[in-house]
Amino acid sequence: MPDHPLPEAGTSPARSGSVAAMRPVYDPGTLTELEGIFGRPRLMDLLDRLRTEIAQRLRAPASDRATLGHDAHTLLSVSGSLGFNELSGRCAEMERACLQGADLTRPLAAAQAAATNAIAAIEILRDRR
Repeated sequence: MPDHPLPEAGTSPARSGSVAAMRPVYDPGTLTELEGIFGRPRLMDLLDRLRTEIAQRLRAPASDRATLGHDAHTLLSVSGSLGFNELSGRCAEMERACLQGADLTRPLAAAQAAATNAIAAIEILRDRR
């Protein structure tokens, strides 16, 4: 068991956008498990790297499907492996929309909102070191 238990996962609005339907930003069980495997300093390093990756992605205009699809795929993988399932799921939707030639307005906005929520959650986790 870690020396410094991780806080409960924050929540973000679900796809519907209603405040009543909230989804966790990350899975605290996954982070606790990773902390047990790697130790807290390494986990914090991985979260810092995720934060940096998030900050660099999903900035291209909706017309740049290739870049957005690549960004979504990258974030889908890395965020999912660290338990940020909301971001991973929104990026999966974004990647699918890019590949299918679908309208990107909603998937891009949802992925960007999930990215913002993930960065905020990482900041809170860092502050509780």
